[in-house]
Amino acid sequence: MKIVFTSVRKDEKSYFLENLKQFHILEFQQTINKTDPEKVKDADILSVFIFDRLDRETLSKFDNLKLIITRSTGVDHIDLEYCRQKGIKVAHIPGYSPESIAEHTFGLILCLTRKLKKIEKRAERLDYSIQPEIMGKDLYTLSLGIIGTGRIGTAVARIASAFRMKIFAYDIRENPEVVELGGEYLPLEELLKKSDIITLHTPLTDKTYHLIDRKAISLIKDGVILINTSRGGVVDTDAVYEALQSGKIAGLGLDVFEDEKILMLNQYEEGKSSDKVMKILKLNSQDNVVITPHVAFFTEKATENIKHMTVECIKKFIQGEDISDCLVVA
Repeated sequence: MKIVFTSVRKDEKSYFLENLKQFHILEFQQTINKTDPEKVKDADILSVFIFDRLDRETLSKFDNLKLIITRSTGVDHIDLEYCRQKGIKVAHIPGYSPESIAEHTFGLILCLTRKLKKIEKRAERLDYSIQPEIMGKDLYTLSLGIIGTGRIGTAVARIASAFRMKIFAYDIRENPEVVELGGEYLPLEELLKKSDIITLHTPLTDKTYHLIDRKAISLIKDGVILINTSRGGVVDTDAVYEALQSGKIAGLGLDVFEDEKILMLNQYEEGKSSDKVMKILKLNSQDNVVITPHVAFFTEKATENIKHMTVECIKKFIQGEDISDCLVVA
Protein backbone atom coordinates (compact mmCIF):
# COMPACT_ATOMS: atom_id res chain seq x y z
CA MET A 1 0.00 0.00 0.00
CA LYS A 2 1.63 3.23 -1.19
CA ILE A 3 0.56 6.47 0.49
CA VAL A 4 1.60 9.86 -0.88
CA PHE A 5 1.41 13.07 1.16
CA THR A 6 1.78 16.45 -0.53
CA SER A 7 1.89 20.01 0.85
CA VAL A 8 3.38 18.59 4.05
CA ARG A 9 4.56 21.04 6.71
CA LYS A 10 7.64 20.25 8.79
CA ASP A 11 5.53 19.66 11.88
CA GLU A 12 3.43 17.07 10.03
CA LYS A 13 6.22 15.04 8.43
CA SER A 14 7.48 13.15 11.48
CA TYR A 15 3.95 12.44 12.70
CA PHE A 16 2.85 10.80 9.45
CA LEU A 17 6.07 8.83 9.05
CA GLU A 18 5.95 7.53 12.62
CA ASN A 19 2.27 6.64 12.75
CA LEU A 20 2.13 5.02 9.32
CA LYS A 21 5.59 3.46 9.32
CA GLN A 22 4.23 0.02 8.44
CA PHE A 23 3.26 1.35 5.01
CA HIS A 24 5.17 2.71 2.03
CA ILE A 25 5.10 6.50 2.59
CA LEU A 26 6.25 9.28 0.29
CA GLU A 27 5.94 12.87 1.46
CA PHE A 28 6.52 16.12 -0.41
CA GLN A 29 6.53 19.69 0.84
CA GLN A 30 5.36 20.97 -2.53
CA THR A 31 1.86 20.62 -3.94
CA ILE A 32 0.86 17.68 -6.10
CA ASN A 33 0.96 19.99 -9.11
CA LYS A 34 4.72 20.48 -8.66
CA THR A 35 5.46 16.84 -7.92
CA ASP A 36 6.98 14.50 -10.49
CA PRO A 37 4.03 12.39 -11.73
CA GLU A 38 6.29 9.36 -12.20
CA LYS A 39 7.03 9.28 -8.47
CA VAL A 40 3.40 9.28 -7.37
CA LYS A 41 1.30 7.79 -10.19
CA ASP A 42 1.13 4.35 -8.52
CA ALA A 43 -0.15 5.72 -5.20
CA ASP A 44 -3.07 3.89 -3.60
CA ILE A 45 -3.86 6.72 -1.20
CA LEU A 46 -3.21 10.43 -1.68
CA SER A 47 -3.35 12.96 1.16
CA VAL A 48 -3.42 16.61 0.10
CA PHE A 49 -4.13 20.12 1.36
CA ILE A 50 -6.18 23.03 0.06
CA PHE A 51 -3.57 24.30 -2.43
CA ASP A 52 -3.30 20.96 -4.22
CA ARG A 53 -5.45 21.31 -7.35
CA LEU A 54 -6.83 17.86 -8.09
CA ASP A 55 -8.47 18.54 -11.42
CA ARG A 56 -9.27 15.94 -14.08
CA GLU A 57 -5.89 16.35 -15.77
CA THR A 58 -3.95 15.80 -12.55
CA LEU A 59 -6.08 12.88 -11.37
CA SER A 60 -5.88 11.10 -14.74
CA LYS A 61 -2.14 10.54 -14.17
CA PHE A 62 -2.81 8.13 -11.29
CA ASP A 63 -3.09 4.42 -12.08
CA ASN A 64 -4.20 2.84 -8.79
CA LEU A 65 -5.72 5.65 -6.74
CA LYS A 66 -8.36 4.37 -4.31
CA LEU A 67 -8.66 7.12 -1.72
CA ILE A 68 -8.01 10.85 -1.58
CA ILE A 69 -8.04 12.42 1.88
CA THR A 70 -7.70 16.17 2.11
CA ARG A 71 -6.42 17.57 5.39
CA SER A 72 -9.18 20.18 5.37
CA THR A 73 -12.94 20.45 5.65
CA GLY A 74 -13.39 22.09 2.24
CA VAL A 75 -13.15 19.98 -0.92
CA ASP A 76 -13.53 22.62 -3.63
CA HIS A 77 -9.97 21.89 -4.82
CA ILE A 78 -10.93 18.35 -5.89
CA ASP A 79 -12.86 17.31 -9.01
CA LEU A 80 -15.45 15.24 -7.18
CA GLU A 81 -17.37 14.28 -10.30
CA TYR A 82 -14.26 12.75 -11.88
CA CYS A 83 -13.65 10.80 -8.66
CA ARG A 84 -17.20 9.46 -8.76
CA GLN A 85 -16.75 8.35 -12.35
CA LYS A 86 -13.49 6.57 -11.56
CA GLY A 87 -14.57 5.05 -8.25
CA ILE A 88 -12.06 7.05 -6.21
CA LYS A 89 -13.24 7.65 -2.65
CA VAL A 90 -12.77 11.17 -1.30
CA ALA A 91 -12.54 11.94 2.40
CA HIS A 92 -12.08 15.15 4.35
CA ILE A 93 -11.56 16.18 7.98
CA PRO A 94 -14.86 17.54 9.30
CA GLY A 95 -15.06 19.30 12.63
CA TYR A 96 -11.36 19.17 13.50
CA SER A 97 -11.74 22.40 15.46
CA PRO A 98 -14.61 24.75 14.64
CA GLU A 99 -13.57 26.83 17.64
CA SER A 100 -10.22 27.75 16.11
CA ILE A 101 -11.88 29.38 13.11
CA ALA A 102 -14.63 30.92 15.21
CA GLU A 103 -12.09 32.48 17.56
CA HIS A 104 -10.08 33.82 14.62
CA THR A 105 -13.30 35.28 13.24
CA PHE A 106 -13.78 37.21 16.45
CA GLY A 107 -10.14 38.20 16.45
CA LEU A 108 -10.80 39.94 13.14
CA ILE A 109 -14.07 41.43 14.41
CA LEU A 110 -12.45 42.87 17.53
CA CYS A 111 -9.49 44.20 15.57
CA LEU A 112 -11.88 46.11 13.32
CA THR A 113 -14.45 47.27 15.87
CA ARG A 114 -11.72 48.52 18.22
CA LYS A 115 -9.59 49.92 15.36
CA LEU A 116 -6.47 48.17 16.60
CA LYS A 117 -4.59 48.47 13.31
CA LYS A 118 -5.01 52.25 13.29
CA ILE A 119 -4.10 52.49 16.97
CA GLU A 120 -0.97 50.37 16.48
CA LYS A 121 0.21 52.53 13.58
CA ARG A 122 -0.31 55.69 15.67
CA ALA A 123 1.61 54.17 18.57
CA GLU A 124 4.50 53.30 16.25
CA ARG A 125 4.71 57.06 15.50
CA LEU A 126 4.69 57.73 19.27
CA ASP A 127 1.20 59.17 18.96
CA TYR A 128 -0.58 58.02 22.10
CA SER A 129 -3.26 60.71 22.06
CA ILE A 130 -6.92 59.76 22.43
CA GLN A 131 -8.80 61.08 19.41
CA PRO A 132 -12.26 60.42 17.93
CA GLU A 133 -10.74 58.58 14.96
CA ILE A 134 -9.76 55.64 17.19
CA MET A 135 -13.05 55.40 19.06
CA GLY A 136 -14.31 51.82 19.02
CA LYS A 137 -17.70 50.13 19.15
CA ASP A 138 -19.18 47.88 21.84
CA LEU A 139 -20.10 44.46 20.49
CA TYR A 140 -23.18 44.18 22.69
CA THR A 141 -24.68 47.11 20.76
CA LEU A 142 -24.17 45.43 17.37
CA SER A 143 -25.94 42.74 15.37
CA LEU A 144 -24.03 39.87 13.81
CA GLY A 145 -25.28 38.20 10.64
CA ILE A 146 -23.94 34.64 10.32
CA ILE A 147 -24.18 33.15 6.85
CA GLY A 148 -23.77 29.39 7.21
CA THR A 149 -24.55 27.78 10.56
CA GLY A 150 -22.73 24.47 10.44
CA ARG A 151 -20.11 23.61 13.04
CA ILE A 152 -18.11 26.81 12.55
CA GLY A 153 -21.05 29.18 12.22
CA THR A 154 -22.58 27.69 15.36
CA ALA A 155 -19.30 28.15 17.26
CA VAL A 156 -19.35 31.79 16.12
CA ALA A 157 -22.89 32.13 17.45
CA ARG A 158 -21.78 30.80 20.85
CA ILE A 159 -19.10 33.48 21.10
CA ALA A 160 -21.47 36.18 19.85
CA SER A 161 -23.96 35.16 22.53
CA ALA A 162 -21.28 35.59 25.19
CA PHE A 163 -20.70 39.13 23.89
CA ARG A 164 -24.49 39.71 24.10
CA MET A 165 -24.73 40.50 20.41
CA LYS A 166 -27.97 40.31 18.46
CA ILE A 167 -27.60 37.24 16.25
CA PHE A 168 -29.13 36.86 12.80
CA ALA A 169 -28.56 33.67 10.83
CA TYR A 170 -29.05 32.30 7.34
CA ASP A 171 -28.70 28.73 6.09
CA ILE A 172 -30.62 26.28 3.94
CA ARG A 173 -31.69 24.57 7.18
CA GLU A 174 -32.02 25.97 10.68
CA ASN A 175 -29.71 24.78 13.45
CA PRO A 176 -31.60 24.36 16.75
CA GLU A 177 -28.49 25.26 18.78
CA VAL A 178 -28.28 28.65 17.08
CA VAL A 179 -31.94 29.27 17.90
CA GLU A 180 -31.31 28.27 21.52
CA LEU A 181 -28.50 30.81 21.63
CA GLY A 182 -31.00 33.50 20.66
CA GLY A 183 -30.28 33.50 16.94
CA GLU A 184 -33.02 34.58 14.57
CA TYR A 185 -33.08 32.96 11.13
CA LEU A 186 -33.82 35.37 8.30
CA PRO A 187 -33.92 35.26 4.52
CA LEU A 188 -30.53 36.21 3.12
CA GLU A 189 -31.63 39.61 1.81
CA GLU A 190 -33.13 40.56 5.16
CA LEU A 191 -29.99 39.47 7.02
CA LEU A 192 -27.87 41.62 4.73
CA LYS A 193 -30.09 44.63 5.38
CA LYS A 194 -30.21 44.28 9.18
CA SER A 195 -26.70 43.18 10.21
CA ASP A 196 -23.97 45.52 11.50
CA ILE A 197 -21.36 42.79 10.99
CA ILE A 198 -21.63 39.98 8.43
CA THR A 199 -19.51 36.85 8.73
CA LEU A 200 -19.29 34.05 6.16
CA HIS A 201 -19.07 30.36 7.05
CA THR A 202 -20.25 28.56 3.95
CA PRO A 203 -18.46 26.11 1.64
CA LEU A 204 -17.57 27.24 -1.86
CA THR A 205 -20.02 25.79 -4.36
CA ASP A 206 -21.61 26.94 -7.60
CA LYS A 207 -24.41 28.46 -5.51
CA THR A 208 -22.13 30.30 -3.07
CA TYR A 209 -19.56 31.56 -5.59
CA HIS A 210 -19.57 35.38 -5.28
CA LEU A 211 -22.43 35.20 -2.81
CA ILE A 212 -21.28 38.65 -1.70
CA ASP A 213 -21.35 40.55 -4.99
CA ARG A 214 -22.46 44.02 -6.06
CA LYS A 215 -26.12 43.11 -5.69
CA ALA A 216 -25.62 41.79 -2.15
CA ILE A 217 -23.53 44.82 -1.21
CA SER A 218 -26.27 47.14 -2.46
CA LEU A 219 -28.53 45.67 0.25
CA ILE A 220 -26.21 45.97 3.24
CA LYS A 221 -26.18 48.78 5.76
CA ASP A 222 -23.82 51.65 5.15
CA GLY A 223 -20.76 51.12 7.35
CA VAL A 224 -21.07 47.35 7.70
CA ILE A 225 -18.10 45.18 8.69
CA LEU A 226 -17.56 42.11 6.49
CA ILE A 227 -15.65 39.01 7.64
CA ASN A 228 -14.70 36.01 5.51
CA THR A 229 -12.98 32.96 6.98
CA SER A 230 -14.65 30.45 4.63
CA ARG A 231 -13.36 30.44 1.05
CA GLY A 232 -12.10 33.33 -1.03
CA GLY A 233 -14.48 32.75 -3.93
CA VAL A 234 -17.53 33.41 -1.75
CA VAL A 235 -16.67 37.13 -1.98
CA ASP A 236 -16.37 39.12 -5.21
CA THR A 237 -13.08 40.96 -4.71
CA ASP A 238 -13.87 43.66 -7.26
CA ALA A 239 -17.23 44.46 -5.66
CA VAL A 240 -15.80 44.59 -2.13
CA TYR A 241 -12.88 46.72 -3.28
CA GLU A 242 -15.30 49.28 -4.69
CA ALA A 243 -17.43 49.18 -1.54
CA LEU A 244 -14.38 49.83 0.68
CA GLN A 245 -13.37 52.83 -1.40
CA SER A 246 -16.88 54.31 -1.32
CA GLY A 247 -17.29 53.71 2.41
CA LYS A 248 -20.26 51.38 1.97
CA ILE A 249 -18.19 48.77 3.79
CA ALA A 250 -16.45 50.30 6.83
CA GLY A 251 -14.29 47.35 7.76
CA LEU A 252 -13.05 44.17 6.11
CA GLY A 253 -11.51 41.11 7.72
CA LEU A 254 -10.30 38.34 5.42
CA ASP A 255 -8.53 35.10 6.21
CA VAL A 256 -9.24 33.91 2.66
CA PHE A 257 -9.40 35.71 -0.66
CA GLU A 258 -9.52 35.04 -4.37
CA ASP A 259 -6.27 33.93 -6.04
CA GLU A 260 -4.68 33.63 -2.60
CA LYS A 261 -2.32 30.88 -3.75
CA ILE A 262 -0.39 33.45 -5.82
CA LEU A 263 0.81 34.95 -2.55
CA MET A 264 0.74 31.92 -0.27
CA LEU A 265 2.65 29.66 -2.66
CA ASN A 266 4.97 32.47 -3.81
CA GLN A 267 3.68 32.11 -7.36
CA TYR A 268 4.48 35.76 -7.94
CA GLU A 269 8.12 34.66 -8.10
CA GLU A 270 7.13 32.73 -11.23
CA GLY A 271 5.61 35.85 -12.75
CA LYS A 272 2.00 35.02 -11.84
CA SER A 273 -0.31 37.78 -10.69
CA SER A 274 -3.90 38.94 -10.98
CA ASP A 275 -5.93 42.12 -10.64
CA LYS A 276 -7.65 40.62 -7.60
CA VAL A 277 -4.38 39.99 -5.78
CA MET A 278 -3.19 43.52 -6.52
CA LYS A 279 -6.43 44.86 -5.06
CA ILE A 280 -5.99 42.69 -1.97
CA LEU A 281 -2.47 44.05 -1.49
CA LYS A 282 -3.73 47.61 -1.79
CA LEU A 283 -6.61 46.98 0.60
CA ASN A 284 -4.23 45.49 3.15
CA SER A 285 -2.49 48.85 3.47
CA GLN A 286 -5.71 50.42 4.78
CA ASP A 287 -6.33 50.83 8.50
CA ASN A 288 -9.84 49.38 8.22
CA VAL A 289 -8.77 46.15 6.51
CA VAL A 290 -7.18 43.15 8.22
CA ILE A 291 -5.98 40.26 6.07
CA THR A 292 -4.46 37.03 7.36
CA PRO A 293 -3.00 34.22 5.18
CA HIS A 294 -5.59 31.41 5.55
CA VAL A 295 -4.48 30.64 9.10
CA ALA A 296 -7.79 30.65 10.99
CA PHE A 297 -7.47 26.88 11.41
CA PHE A 298 -3.81 27.05 12.45
CA THR A 299 -3.79 26.39 16.19
CA GLU A 300 -1.99 23.74 18.22
CA LYS A 301 -5.16 21.77 18.96
CA ALA A 302 -6.60 22.01 15.45
CA THR A 303 -3.40 20.86 13.74
CA GLU A 304 -3.09 17.97 16.20
CA ASN A 305 -6.65 16.94 15.40
CA ILE A 306 -6.04 17.14 11.64
CA LYS A 307 -2.96 14.91 11.84
CA HIS A 308 -4.64 12.40 14.11
CA MET A 309 -7.89 12.24 12.11
CA THR A 310 -5.98 11.87 8.83
CA VAL A 311 -3.98 8.92 10.12
CA GLU A 312 -7.05 7.27 11.66
CA CYS A 313 -9.01 7.59 8.44
CA ILE A 314 -6.17 6.06 6.41
CA LYS A 315 -5.73 3.17 8.84
CA LYS A 316 -9.45 2.41 8.90
CA PHE A 317 -9.63 2.48 5.11
CA ILE A 318 -6.71 0.08 4.74
CA GLN A 319 -8.21 -2.24 7.34
CA GLY A 320 -11.58 -2.22 5.60
CA GLU A 321 -13.35 -0.41 8.42
CA ASP A 322 -16.15 2.12 8.07
CA ILE A 323 -14.99 5.66 7.22
CA SER A 324 -18.42 7.03 6.28
CA ASP A 325 -18.11 9.82 8.88
CA CYS A 326 -15.41 11.50 6.78
CA LEU A 327 -16.42 10.46 3.24
CA VAL A 328 -17.48 13.02 0.66
CA VAL A 329 -17.46 10.63 -2.29
CA ALA A 330 -18.17 7.02 -1.32
